[in-house]
Amino acid sequence: MKENIIEALNSIKPLSKTEKAAFLGIIHEVNLDKGDCWIQENTLCNKIAFIINGYLRKFYNKDGNEVTDSFYFENSFCADLPSVIGRHPLTSSTIAMTPTTLLVFDYSDFLKLCDKSHSFEKIYRILLEQTFLQFYKRTTSFILQTPKQRYDDLIKNQPLVLQRATQYHIASYLGISYQHLSRLKSEK
Repeated sequence: MKENIIEALNSIKPLSKTEKAAFLGIIHEVNLDKGDCWIQENTLCNKIAFIINGYLRKFYNKDGNEVTDSFYFENSFCADLPSVIGRHPLTSSTIAMTPTTLLVFDYSDFLKLCDKSHSFEKIYRILLEQTFLQFYKRTTSFILQTPKQRYDDLIKNQPLVLQRATQYHIASYLGISYQHLSRLKSEK
């Protein structure tokens, strides 16, 4: 399992044996059952997770309704950056949608590795850039795209969401009603 996270990091910047050992020294495994909350609204979070198996869903509670913001699948990182970096209480929750295994590390421990290693600094920078671009693309999609265009983009770029998430959560993620999603699917 730990080789998956090392492979993900190595794909960004190859690590030395010493750097790999240092990183493995700050991670621990967390197992969640379906429905377990990994990070909860109104708390501070200093954790970053790498998903080994299962998947997570991030959502906001708006007027008693859950609004899905993100899905996180195997071999990807998951963190709530405003809380982690800015030390702000979370405005969202992230829960396990299936039994899920995470490799978790503290942001502060990772920053210590960055202070000691140029490789970790580069990994950190690239992960932040990728996260920013994902956020930017999602935000602009609600400004510039129609619901159909967002759905088509989801089919093309995030097929795991369509394969594994419930239709209710997909509709919420796209910012449309369940009925509207049904109409879009029937047009295909």
